Amino acid sequence: MSSYWFLFLASTSHSLSLSEALREALEKNLGHQAARNDALYSEAALDSSTAGYLPTVTATGGLGRNWLDTRQERTGNVIQVQSNAQSSSANAGVNMNWTLFQGWSGPLAARRLRLQRDQARASEGKSREDLLRGTALAYADLARQIRLRHALDTVAIISGERARILERSFTAGGASRSEMLSARVDLNADRAAALRQDATLQSARILLGTVLGREKPVTEDVDTLFFPADSLDLNPLLSGLENNRPELRLAAGSVALAETAVRQRASAWFPKLDALAGYNLGWTQSDAGLVLENRTLGPSLGLQLNFNLFTGEFPWQSYRRARIAVTSADLRRRDLLSAAESEVRQMHAEFRASDSALILERQGLGYARENLDLTFARWRSGLISYLEARRAQEQYLGAMTRSENTAFDSFRARLDLLRAAGRMETLLESPAAGR
Repeated sequence: MSSYWFLFLASTSHSLSLSEALREALEKNLGHQAARNDALYSEAALDSSTAGYLPTVTATGGLGRNWLDTRQERTGNVIQVQSNAQSSSANAGVNMNWTLFQGWSGPLAARRLRLQRDQARASEGKSREDLLRGTALAYADLARQIRLRHALDTVAIISGERARILERSFTAGGASRSEMLSARVDLNADRAAALRQDATLQSARILLGTVLGREKPVTEDVDTLFFPADSLDLNPLLSGLENNRPELRLAAGSVALAETAVRQRASAWFPKLDALAGYNLGWTQSDAGLVLENRTLGPSLGLQLNFNLFTGEFPWQSYRRARIAVTSADLRRRDLLSAAESEVRQMHAEFRASDSALILERQGLGYARENLDLTFARWRSGLISYLEARRAQEQYLGAMTRSENTAFDSFRARLDLLRAAGRMETLLESPAAGR
C-alpha cells in the first residue's frame, strides 16, 4: 500500500484550503452555533447550583380596611351590636428561611447540573464531528467534480481536433462522410457531457457554501489533498473509544444522571430542617371589640422540622422504578459501545480496501492517459481506425471517472473511520488540512 494517496487539483491564484473550509464551517454554520450555545447555556446554569445552599429572604407588606356589622355577647349578658364597624390593618416584615438539611438534595441537584453540562458538551462534540465530516466530504466532492470537468474538457478538445481533421480530410476526399458525421456526433456528445457536468459542479459549490454557512455558493477552487494512508492503525483507534466518541460520552452521562435520580428519590424521604428568622411590624385598629388598637414590632427566630409520612405511594416503589431506569441506561451504553467497536472494525476494513483499490485505479488512469496520447498520434498518422481512437478516448474518460470516484470513496471511508473512532479532530491537524 502506498504511503500517500491524493486528490490532485491544479492550484489557482485564489483557492480555498481544507483547513480554511473547516474553520469557517465551525465559525459560521448555524446548526453548530446552536449546539455550541446550548453548551454555553448549560455552563451558565451551574450558577443556580448554589441556590440550594443559601437562604431565601422575603420582604412583605400590606394595608387593609373593612366595614362590617358586628354582634358581640360578653360575660354578664352584655350584648353589643354595631353596624358598619370599621377596622384597619397594616403589616410589614423581612423574613428568612434557610434549609439546613434536606437529604443531600442540594449536592445532588448540583451534581445533576454538572452532568447536564457534560451532556451538552458531548452533544456539541457530536455536532462538531458531524460538521467536520460533512465539510470535508463537500470539499472533496467539489475537488472531484472540478477534476471530472477538466477531464471532459480534455476529451472535448481531442474530439474537436479530430472532427476538424476529418472535415478537412473529407473536403480533400481523404475521408468518408460517415467518418466525418461520427466525429461530429462524438463531439456533440462530449460537449453535452461537459454541460451536464457544469450543473453537477455548481451543485457541489452550492452544497459546500451551505455547509460553510455562506449565503452564496463557493466560488474558489480547492487545493490538493494529501493523506497518509498508513497512519490509521486499528488498535489505537479502538483504545479510549468511550472517551473519544461523543455518543458514548452521552450514554455514560445518561447512566450517571439515572443514578443521580435514584439518590434524589431516596433523599425525598429524609427529614427537612429549616431555620426561620424575621423582623415584623403589625398594626390593627377596630371600632368593635375589646381592643381598639394593637401594635406589634420585633424579631422572631425558630427551627422547623418536616418529615414526609406518606405522599400517595410507598417510597420503595419510586426507588425501584429509578433503579430500573439505571439498568436500562447502562444496557444502552454497553450496547452502543459494542456497536461502536464493531463499526470501527468495519470502517477500518473498508478504508484499507478502498485505499488499495485507489492505487490500482490510479495506475489504470496512468495507463489510459498514456494510451490516449499514443493512440491519437497513431490515428493522425493513419495507422489505426477512428473507432479504435474513440475507444481509447472513452477508456481514458472511464478510467478518470473511476479513479476520482474511488478517491472520493477512499476519502469518505477515512472520514467514516475517524468519525466511528471519535477522532475527527485529527482532521484539523492532518496535512490534508493545510495548503
